[in-house]
Amino acid sequence: MNIMPDKLHRVSVAVDEKTRSILESLAKKENKTLSEIIRQAIMVYSKIRDKLVVENIDKYLDIVSSNNIVLDIELWLTILDELNKCSSQDFWNAIERIGMEHGFELRSKGVKDIDDLLNLLSLRHLFEVNKNRNSYTLVLATRNEAKLLKAYLKGLFKSLGVEREIEIVEGLRKLIILKKAN
Repeated sequence: MNIMPDKLHRVSVAVDEKTRSILESLAKKENKTLSEIIRQAIMVYSKIRDKLVVENIDKYLDIVSSNNIVLDIELWLTILDELNKCSSQDFWNAIERIGMEHGFELRSKGVKDIDDLLNLLSLRHLFEVNKNRNSYTLVLATRNEAKLLKAYLKGLFKSLGVEREIEIVEGLRKLIILKKAN
């Protein structure tokens, strides 16, 4: 990103030693001035602020820097159509195992309960979460995702140790997670 300002205005900014060290390191790595680094950071922040929830930046960075891929919705639907038609029980068991593995990984990163888990997964655009008193409604992009996500969530809930506390009900384009009465 090359920022060539039309007219520069001087602004004083106070930073702590750690921030100054980071700025100097970035300026050296990119062969830019501190002012150029700060201008670029402000422009990037402005774009992020308009698109994302800033408080979730670390979570977004973790998502995009890990082994995730982004798929076109039409491609995703075609894959799901085929999977829902002819997948064996072994396939669905594998999806649940993958959910468990991901759940253990997420637990090691601080995910500790259903709220944390569902909020994180909604950041990955797997669904939109609507929380009610004793349930969660997961609104899916398509109805074809229900079976896949249900198997995946079963594994995630097992890894969190909450599988006996919930019930997953499939709707047309949603999954409803009910908290069982204790």
